[in-house]
Amino acid sequence: MAVKKALNRVPAKMGRPTLYKPEFCEQVIALGKQGKSITQMAAKLEVDKASLLKWKNEKDEFSTALRVALTYSQDWWEDKAQTGLVDRNFNAALWKHCVTSRFREDYAEKREEGPSITIVTNSTVDVRQLGDDARDALRMALLSAGKTIEHDPGER
Repeated sequence: MAVKKALNRVPAKMGRPTLYKPEFCEQVIALGKQGKSITQMAAKLEVDKASLLKWKNEKDEFSTALRVALTYSQDWWEDKAQTGLVDRNFNAALWKHCVTSRFREDYAEKREEGPSITIVTNSTVDVRQLGDDARDALRMALLSAGKTIEHDPGER
């Protein structure tokens, strides 16, 4: 009988209770309008950054609010740049550093990654182990790169 009661019991929630409050949604949007970062938002809400990121993943309304807040934050920073265009004391390098680190998707320099080929000069390659097709492909690649090919008299 005791085993049956134990199996029917609803398990108690484990862990610490969440610090999340629905009003945090409005608060992060207000902080975003002031140009605050996620870390600054967490500090103002008196929680750690990890909690904000956890709520972003777990609570749809908070995720939306944080996206809106970050949009407002980026707008704040871009407004600073627009007004800075006519201010001779504006520190453009500092502004660029801030937006590049805060809004990487829009401001980080993008580099196109493509195939890379490294050609080592003055190398000896024993092509005897290569098949005819592989040897021809290597010959064409070297010639197209402007390399000279020296033949060993013993080569087939």
